Amino acid sequence: MGKSKTSATGQGYVGEVMVHRASGAVGVVETVLEAKAGWPPELTLKLADGSFKKGKLSDFREPSGGERKKISAE
Repeated sequence: MGKSKTSATGQGYVGEVMVHRASGAVGVVETVLEAKAGWPPELTLKLADGSFKKGKLSDFREPSGGERKKISAE
């Protein structure tokens, strides 16, 4: 059974593999600032090189099969 994720609040995204839409960088969700009062949730993605990408949930997408293998191999 998979994790339950709620896109409205951002709950359940910590530890998930995600892709930054603008840069195409693949990483694991490190932290989530939950949505409040109409604002979208904010994610912090930790990349393989140790750097971070921050943004709204809409700035990220689920990885394809190849992208998921890429992060699990590292």
